[in-house]
Amino acid sequence: MNEIELIVELEPIPTEVEWFVPFVQGILTRLGVENWQMGLLITDNKGIRTYNRRYRGIDRATDVLSFVQKDGEEIPLPPGVPQEVGDIIISLERVAENAVEWNKSYDEEIRRVIIHGLLHLNGLDHPGDDYSGEMLQLQEKLLMDSLDMLDKNS
Repeated sequence: MNEIELIVELEPIPTEVEWFVPFVQGILTRLGVENWQMGLLITDNKGIRTYNRRYRGIDRATDVLSFVQKDGEEIPLPPGVPQEVGDIIISLERVAENAVEWNKSYDEEIRRVIIHGLLHLNGLDHPGDDYSGEMLQLQEKLLMDSLDMLDKNS
């Protein structure tokens, strides 16, 4: 079982965050990932800019940041103890701006950045924004599959 800790730095708490953890669980199941422990922090542009500046030396807001916990040799864990894989930070404000800029729905964009962050935590990376690469192709496939499932359940 995967453990996802949801932390929301926004007041009032946006209603859409209630489906984020089940969505993450579903994507992790699709990826065949088990026994993860991770954090999902929801913030705004000011918040993510602070994290970006502090930890990456980049003084701007972005939509998603992934902080992978693995560093060096993997430590074997006793059965049933979840592996701490890292944290994802998302700016809902930036996601909304991207949706407008790229003429996509907010729902599609939030799903895209959650998937993007999860793929980074799972060890994938991408050089630039080349959508012909493995990570971004997998991201878009998972996104389209999740949107198809949403349509079928509507």
